Amino acid sequence: MTVALRLLQATVLLSSTQYAAAYTPASMSNSPRWSSSSSLFSATSQDVDSSTTAAAATTTTDDEDHITTRDLLSLDYIRSTLIRQEETIIFALIERAQFRQNRQVYEKGGVSGLEGDTSFLEFMLSGTEKLHSAVRRYESPEEHAFFPHLLPEFNDSMEHLDYPDLLANDPAINALNWNPILYEKYINVIVPAIAANGDDEQYGSTCVTDTAALQALSKRIHYGKFVAESKYLSNPEGFQQLVDAGDAEGVMELLTNAKVEEQVLTRARLKATTYGREPMLSSFPMTRDASNGGNDSTSIIAAAAAMAVVAAVEAMQDSTEDNGLDKIKGKVDPAIIEAIYRELIIPMTKDIEVAYLFLRCGREPPTEYAADRMSIDVAKLSPRKAI
Repeated sequence: MTVALRLLQATVLLSSTQYAAAYTPASMSNSPRWSSSSSLFSATSQDVDSSTTAAAATTTTDDEDHITTRDLLSLDYIRSTLIRQEETIIFALIERAQFRQNRQVYEKGGVSGLEGDTSFLEFMLSGTEKLHSAVRRYESPEEHAFFPHLLPEFNDSMEHLDYPDLLANDPAINALNWNPILYEKYINVIVPAIAANGDDEQYGSTCVTDTAALQALSKRIHYGKFVAESKYLSNPEGFQQLVDAGDAEGVMELLTNAKVEEQVLTRARLKATTYGREPMLSSFPMTRDASNGGNDSTSIIAAAAAMAVVAAVEAMQDSTEDNGLDKIKGKVDPAIIEAIYRELIIPMTKDIEVAYLFLRCGREPPTEYAADRMSIDVAKLSPRKAI
């Protein structure tokens, strides 16, 4: 590690220790919310933004300790859960990256002993979906099966779940399912980007991690339906005019928020840098503070803050060039995670939004917005150089 980066670590550690000392609670375990007498960390009602709406559901009063399905699928919850899904997706991809590509699990007949003409992943994923279907997973408008034709019929042994009508009541909208193209891009684009070449014979574990990653990715991109409905309600005349004119590019432009997309990409790269590495404990030795009875909480907070800043710096480094700094070493390249979001997740989500908005406005979407293709095809990821 260069002298400059170590100097940054030392500077951050010093300032973080000072702030952490002011913010360390008297008892972390007994207090549900940290507080401080320091005005630097005191929160007022003006500091609270709209993202706290979803957090209000965690209040544990007698009248509010039960949350219904309707509460969890409110539009406020949908907005907040998109950020939380980033952790699920990134951790799933990190888990998949520990195994080699193991292409044999994706080939029909590649693993012997399975019934029918199927691949090992298809066998594992469809079996998982059948089990989850039995407990009503696919009644949820946010869940979409990869093999819906193989799901068992509902036997009424369990009550149907009560979901709010957040989407337009249209069978064509309900049938929108982008899993065919997601499945193809996951196997042929994502896996080669995150997993090493070759075979390690860990076929079962590979398919378990594939299943988790695919389900997480599917849930994320199909949230485009909810996003599209929200955007439609904010400007129905604008979208209707564009759809009536058959202007798919205009619809795409109207629903695009470049600033928010860039925030998503930056956040994904930073999270991948943070989650995909071991804590740098050797770089941040803990010191026991005898004045508070040997409580290490101040040092822990300071070290965590410092490591977060260093992770942010490394996330912005170019992982492909020799720029005088250490090459980023982690379980997955943060630039690859960012590219997955930029070139696959966000475009697929927006393709779903365009298709939804056309159907919402009474017209069939253009052929390039079908579930078996991407409007702008991607055959290989192109990681972006850090700024």
